[in-house]
Amino acid sequence: MKNYKFIFFLLAFPILIACSSQNVQGDNWVIFSENQARETGIADWFVQNGESSGYWTPAESNVLVIENGLVSFLQENSNAFRFSETPVWERLNQYNRQYLGIILEDRKLIYANFFCRSFETDWRKEFVFVLDGGSCFFQFQYDVNTNEFFDLQVNGEA
Repeated sequence: MKNYKFIFFLLAFPILIACSSQNVQGDNWVIFSENQARETGIADWFVQNGESSGYWTPAESNVLVIENGLVSFLQENSNAFRFSETPVWERLNQYNRQYLGIILEDRKLIYANFFCRSFETDWRKEFVFVLDGGSCFFQFQYDVNTNEFFDLQVNGEA
C-alpha cells in the first residue's frame, strides 16, 4: 500500500504545482500569483526608509471589490487624467488589468495595472510596463484591510 501512495504522490505533485501557478483571470483581468509578482520586483518600487516588503496572491473576491469601487475612485480623481476624449471610467471595458499582491510593512496591498494596449505581450503572463502613453496606461494601489484606493498614477505623454 505504501508504494501506491508514493506513486500517487509522484503523479499528483506535478499537477498540484501546475495548478498553483495558474493565474486567476476574467475576460479582461488577471491576478498574478505571489511568485509572478515577486519576479516583477514591483514592491521594491515603493519601499522607503528600511521598510520591509513581500508578496501575496490576491483572491478573486479582492478583485471584484476593486472592480465595484473603481468608477467612483476614478471620478473622484478625474483631475489626474487629461480629458481630450471620453472619460476613462466610461471606457473601462477597453482596458486590460493586472492585479499583483504586495506587502509593505504589515499592509496587504493590491497593485493594479491598467492598459489599453499590450504591445504584443502575453499580458496574462508578463507584466506590462510602459513609459508615456497617456491615459491608456494607469496604475493605483488598494489596501485590502481598509478598502482604500490610493496613489493613482497616469502615464504622461511624450
